[in-house]
Amino acid sequence: GHMGVKIARALGAHVVVFSQSDRKRKDALRLGAHELVVSSNPEEMAAQAGRFDLILDTVSAVHDVNAYLGLLKRDGHLSVVGVPERPLEVSVLPLLIKRLGFSGSSIGGLPETQEMLDFCGEHGIVSDIELIPIQDINHAFERLRRGDVKYRFVIDLKSLR
Repeated sequence: GHMGVKIARALGAHVVVFSQSDRKRKDALRLGAHELVVSSNPEEMAAQAGRFDLILDTVSAVHDVNAYLGLLKRDGHLSVVGVPERPLEVSVLPLLIKRLGFSGSSIGGLPETQEMLDFCGEHGIVSDIELIPIQDINHAFERLRRGDVKYRFVIDLKSLR
């Protein structure tokens, strides 16, 4: 998600981050978001109805995607790139009534990856990482299970010696 925020901002988009709590507001703004909406707050979500052309859903946990379909404008699009452990339930009626697009995407091939790397290089976009020694890999997996990582773990290859 954090790379999506950075890339969307570099593309000139007005970027809104959705989070279950206000806990990520400071990080979201630092990464380039213009706003953060607390998705667990019904009033904040209702205020966003029909506002968005595109929503990039990066959540890898089971969640209610239908709540986000209501936030799209007519002919809007929701693209899922996270991989929840169970299938998501999608209500078809909003798709039909508002002519919404709903799709998924995986990593691109070599040309798309190169294009993304070139774009990031031109705009100084890098991933936020936490460098860890290989000896901490089990602890890192435990932290991943708890959702306690900002935003990528990278293994320091020097620690392999």
